[in-house]
Amino acid sequence: MEYNFEADSFGASFSFPWAAVGGHIKDCTEAQIKILLCILAGASYTNSAVISAISGYDENEVDAAVEYWCSAGALHIKGENIGNVEPIAAPVAEKTHTFSGKNEPVSLVEAVRPAKTTAIDKKVTVRYTQREMREKMEKDSNLKYLVNEIQTLQFSINGNECAKLIELYEYYKFDVPSILLVADYCQRSGKSSIAYLCTVMTDWFNKGINTFSEVEQAIIHAGESKAFENKVAKLFGMENKPSKKQLAFINEWQNMGYNTELIEIAYDKCLDAKGKLSFNYINGILKNWAEKGITTVEQSGEEDKRFKNQQAVNRENEKPSFNLAEFEEYANNIDLSSINLGSRKDD
Repeated sequence: MEYNFEADSFGASFSFPWAAVGGHIKDCTEAQIKILLCILAGASYTNSAVISAISGYDENEVDAAVEYWCSAGALHIKGENIGNVEPIAAPVAEKTHTFSGKNEPVSLVEAVRPAKTTAIDKKVTVRYTQREMREKMEKDSNLKYLVNEIQTLQFSINGNECAKLIELYEYYKFDVPSILLVADYCQRSGKSSIAYLCTVMTDWFNKGINTFSEVEQAIIHAGESKAFENKVAKLFGMENKPSKKQLAFINEWQNMGYNTELIEIAYDKCLDAKGKLSFNYINGILKNWAEKGITTVEQSGEEDKRFKNQQAVNRENEKPSFNLAEFEEYANNIDLSSINLGSRKDD
């Protein structure tokens, strides 16, 4: 049987040190290989408590697995006692993993304690140690389920990212189904990162979106907006992604209730007048229609007829008040000899 990976299913990924680990695959236990994978997927330094929460094994099993991989040369820790090792900041390229039982690294997150569906006015810094995060997950099975389940959506979790999830859950009061629903939406959008997830959800919170049904409707609306943006971009023949300013125009047109048929008519008028795409010009046409209550293709056609009729009336009103033909006939037939023009006096 032949196997291959479906590349499109990959989100976050990490390197696996096969040269150091490959020779031990046959001998290591299931727990040892799972714990190693959790270590490799985590932050540049971590501790037994976090790995325990992620892997589902207790800290003693984590420490034993670490000792095994240290003896195999795959991991290196500073000091003799795993439980008392202080974490050290390692260069990013080295990705050195160290473990701490006492002096855990601190995760910093921006958080508040807002009232439900109340916009955030002030932020305070909340500090969680790795042990505090583990204790929170031990006390709250829903939070532990959230941390475990979100990783099945190709989200990688380190200390700071775990703290961000706690922030959404405890401070912004989003329930677990809501967070996982938005995480699935982000993953389908190709953005499997906790940072992006938090940006989306805090923005929605400030708009008064907090319950599961509100989150569900926000996702539906976001999908509709994205589809509308794609239709307009295709209509305009845009090869590049619209800019933020252009997206703002498109979103405004959607909020005004205009479909792509009317936008296409406005686009054609823009090309006739300007010879090129101009969002400002199209926006002017659509706003003018909105002021006149024009919302259908038929109404826009009637407006064109009224405009042409008005132009014809204006041209008629601009005609001279005298008969030009009669004046020309008089000028051609006048007898200049009958007119006494007088004589010019010498200087």
